[in-house]
Amino acid sequence: MSDSEDSTVTDTTVSSPYKGRSGDVSPGEDGPPVMPEDPYAYIVAAFQALPPPNYVPGPEELEQAPPSPVYIPYVPEPEYPEYIPPKDE
Repeated sequence: MSDSEDSTVTDTTVSSPYKGRSGDVSPGEDGPPVMPEDPYAYIVAAFQALPPPNYVPGPEELEQAPPSPVYIPYVPEPEYPEYIPPKDE
């Protein structure tokens, strides 16, 4: 043990940006920001079961390309001009 003659007591005041006691701080308002989404949600989604290999989607689940904004006419067979032999120059 030390003698009271050799001991020094110092009183220090520390300011805090937070008001109230540390137990009264509500996250997001007075304390650090709160993450709204679970950062590990993508890992849970990766482990979801895949459909069986013989699965056939119903008519409500068919994936279709959106309609084309420009009309593209259907050409049943390619049309070629008559063959023109090259000219010898």
